[in-house]
Amino acid sequence: MEDKMLLVTDSRYFSREFNTAIIDGPLRIYFADRQESDALKIYFDIQEILADRGMRLESISMERPNMFLMLYPTKQTFKDAFDIEDELASGKFGKHLVLGVNGPYNESTRKQIGQKIRGAFVES
Repeated sequence: MEDKMLLVTDSRYFSREFNTAIIDGPLRIYFADRQESDALKIYFDIQEILADRGMRLESISMERPNMFLMLYPTKQTFKDAFDIEDELASGKFGKHLVLGVNGPYNESTRKQIGQKIRGAFVES
């Protein structure tokens, strides 16, 4: 029997409300179109974090685990994926990291995402 490769879009982390994505190297940001402003802020913040370390997303080997950053548009979609009610949660999808953001992007989640990005792409 042939093994089927699982896709994050088939996982518990993916919401039907996600209809837009930013994909750059090992980073995938999924969100609803009404969250585009937050998604772009996060994307540019990530680029700044990496640039401070002399890195760029396209220079990160695709052999490394990917990061799936999910911006959940409602508290319920976040809870459905992670079964908690925090601002931010993480999980694993195979060898890849899944990071979920509950609701709007703010200074608190910005700092937490920055720490996760440094841990995933810079410090490993």
